[in-house]
Amino acid sequence: MQIDYALILSAGLGTRMGEIGKKLPKALWPVFYKSLLELQVDYCHDLGIKRIFINTHFLSEEIENYVRSDEKFADVVILHEDPLLDSGGAIHNMASRGDVNYSGTLLLVNADQFLFFDKEYFQEALSALENSRAALFGIKVEKGSKYNETVLVDDQLKEIRKADGLSDYVTYSGLGLLKLDSLAPVGGITKFFETVANYKKERIHFVVPPRFEYWDFGTAEIYFNSIKNIYQNIKDEKGGWLMEFLRVHGALNGDENNFFSQELNSVSLDGVNAFERDSIVGKGIVQNLI
Repeated sequence: MQIDYALILSAGLGTRMGEIGKKLPKALWPVFYKSLLELQVDYCHDLGIKRIFINTHFLSEEIENYVRSDEKFADVVILHEDPLLDSGGAIHNMASRGDVNYSGTLLLVNADQFLFFDKEYFQEALSALENSRAALFGIKVEKGSKYNETVLVDDQLKEIRKADGLSDYVTYSGLGLLKLDSLAPVGGITKFFETVANYKKERIHFVVPPRFEYWDFGTAEIYFNSIKNIYQNIKDEKGGWLMEFLRVHGALNGDENNFFSQELNSVSLDGVNAFERDSIVGKGIVQNLI
């Protein structure tokens, strides 16, 4: 498996993360003793990727200080955006660098989402890039979900539309592989499905693993629900891809006097319940909160 680069999209404004999101960038929110960003870097390293880019915008200085404070981020390059370039612009901004120059294969990752599946599907996606601009990973979701529906014909993306709510359907997970040398350079603010994966003009392949785990931390409500589900899995001694990933990378063990506690000294947690307070300051496994 050969993936040359990863781009972890971390430039969101934090508007969906409540009061804490105004002080702590979403990429640095903890999953127990590791940040979302550190776990995404671990995810990329597990795939053998040695060159990782992170785009920043809102609270960029906090992310830069965090990355520069630890040797584990030695292969991480920060790309600050001002103005915010949208996901298409972020990819072109990275690809246009002299040390990339629109060459190689890129893994696109959202900082606040994790998708796990059998590694063989990464190889399938890489093979699909021989004849496609991109190989994107789709997931099947239940009817009534709030995601857009991706319409596929022979594993090729043909349309993106609002789901009709009548049946289960496939949606784009946010994880994908891109062939950079086939992109036409574009500068400034651009959208992903217009200048990177324009399915109306190019072949965009979809890989939909039949077995997967998808974990979302994208809003304050979803974040705390995901943390609660992890707590419950620990209590019930449940396994799974995420649980094994967290154990292997040391996210479930650590020091309570950690980065998150220090970073949030200036954040008012009035009105935040005990579970949320202990989760966000990285208190670790607190069994009696379940």
